[in-house]
Amino acid sequence: MTVAGMILVNNPGSWSFIYAPLKHAKWNGCTPTDLVFPFFLFAVGASIPIAFDSKKEVSKVRIWILIFKRSLVLFGIGLFLNFFGEWSFENLRIPGVLQRIAFVYFIVSSCYLFFISRANENGEFKNDSSWRKGISEGFILFLSVIFLTVHTWILTNVVVPGESVISLEEGKDIGAWMDRILFGERHLWKFSKTWDPEGFFSGVASVASALLGAICGRILLSEDYRNGRILTLLSAGVLLTLGGIFWESFLPINKSLWTGSYAVYTGGLAFFCIFFFELLELLPLRAKMDRVISPEKVFQPLLVFGKNAILVFAASGLVARSLNLWMIAGENGKKISMKVFFYLKLNLFFNSYNASLAYALIQLLIWWGILSILDKKRIYLKV
Repeated sequence: MTVAGMILVNNPGSWSFIYAPLKHAKWNGCTPTDLVFPFFLFAVGASIPIAFDSKKEVSKVRIWILIFKRSLVLFGIGLFLNFFGEWSFENLRIPGVLQRIAFVYFIVSSCYLFFISRANENGEFKNDSSWRKGISEGFILFLSVIFLTVHTWILTNVVVPGESVISLEEGKDIGAWMDRILFGERHLWKFSKTWDPEGFFSGVASVASALLGAICGRILLSEDYRNGRILTLLSAGVLLTLGGIFWESFLPINKSLWTGSYAVYTGGLAFFCIFFFELLELLPLRAKMDRVISPEKVFQPLLVFGKNAILVFAASGLVARSLNLWMIAGENGKKISMKVFFYLKLNLFFNSYNASLAYALIQLLIWWGILSILDKKRIYLKV
């Protein structure tokens, strides 16, 4: 669902006509669209304990090499997506969505692997679930608190060199300054130039979102009865969501800065979503309906997006960029892109907002069809 949401919000027919829920908050605040990326990182974190659980007999050195290679490939794909259509190394944007995913995945997986390795004898996994008990959910939570505490302290206490006061305004925070120093303005998001929404410093805080996901993954792997897991997920959702709302009184919820309040708030909502799906799993069992309303049946059409997440994210980005680059002659002889051409055709039947939404939904439907075919043929891109 998160991947489908990414495609939907990233492919409007016109960026000038987007319904409010499908827009990012201008700066502070959180819209449904602002939930997509933290939910994806949460899912990345949740997948780590589950993936490790299937590699109990694989050496830790080999696992870390796989982690490093996967992170490098993800980062490289992200750079290529930024390079495609721009064809300029001098102005190549270095940060990006896949680059952040690669960074977060590398940090969280490495931390998880490191602390597990210290908990096992002779550096080897035991062929049961006992190895998992070497690192507790409380310790993972402690790590996330450390990341958010350090990030928040620097964000709210370190003055940008050359400035006299601390600012959390767009392009004036310490994270924006770090991005300019680390990457240079030519290698940042071209629409902002002085800061990047996927910059390095906000990426440090986003590690906490994946760590919260790792806690969720361990809860799902726990040997407790489903009722116990559901109660734990609900409790985590309530505490984190309320904690984020309370924290907002002191630190604004802000996606671009990835403030602690934003990480905690979105983490809580992600726990609520997992609670909802676990509850759906329980209802058919309680009602003895032979899983008539099981999540697998209700959400089956969307599962193909998760099975080929990287493929569809990268491919949809390349297609979207290509449609912008492909120029044709318009009705008045003026050149327009293929994207504008298709949008204008839809605009003949719908108003501007609905035409923009229809364009995004058609893109989503086309990719669903492609992914469904690949799923039937069991073709998946493994990174």
